[in-house]
Amino acid sequence: MSDQTQISYEESKELAKDSNISVRLDLARRSDVRPEILYFLAEDPSAEVRRQIASNSLTPIQADLILARDSDETVRIDLASKISALRPELDSDQREKAGRYIADVLDILAQDQTTRVRQVLADTLKDATYAPVAVIRRLAADVEDVVANPILQFSPILSDEDLLEIIDGGCASGRLCAISSGRAWGRRSPTQSCPRTTGAR
Repeated sequence: MSDQTQISYEESKELAKDSNISVRLDLARRSDVRPEILYFLAEDPSAEVRRQIASNSLTPIQADLILARDSDETVRIDLASKISALRPELDSDQREKAGRYIADVLDILAQDQTTRVRQVLADTLKDATYAPVAVIRRLAADVEDVVANPILQFSPILSDEDLLEIIDGGCASGRLCAISSGRAWGRRSPTQSCPRTTGAR
C-alpha cells in the first residue's frame, strides 16, 4: 500500500511467524509482500488471516489451491468471490500454466459441500466468458436452484445443446424459467416474469 513503509523480505518472514494475529493480518493485507510469504500465510492457524490471503489478488494461485480445501467455509467463500475474476496478464506459457491452476481451483469450489460457496462461485461466474466449460456445466446441474439458476439464465458458455439436454433430463419449473428467460437463447425477458430465488445461508 502506498501509505505503508516498505519492508524487506527478511522482515516479512519474521512478521509471518509473529505470535500476534494483528501483525500477521496486517502482513496479509500488504501489496508489497513476496508470493512465498503469502503462500506461507495460506496455512496460518488463524482463519482471519487465511481469509485475508484468500481475498488478496496477489496471492499465488498455488496457495489458492490450498485455500480451496480450507476447513473454514468463510475462507472458501472469500476465495470463490476472488478466484473467478483472476485473468492474469502473463505471457502465453505462464497464462497456460496459471489457467490450469485456476481451472483446478474452480473445479474444487464447484464441488464444495457448502451451498453458499457454490452459490457465490456461480454468481461470480454467471456472465464470465473465460470459465472452464466443465465447471459451468457442473454448476448448471447443481442440486440447489440458487447455484444452478444464475448459470442457466445468464451464462454465455452454455450452448443451446447444453440447455436442451438439461430440459430433456427433466428439471423443476424454476429452472425452466431461468433457462427460458436467459440470454443463451438470444433474448432476455423481464426479470419479473420469473420468481426470484432467495439466497442460501
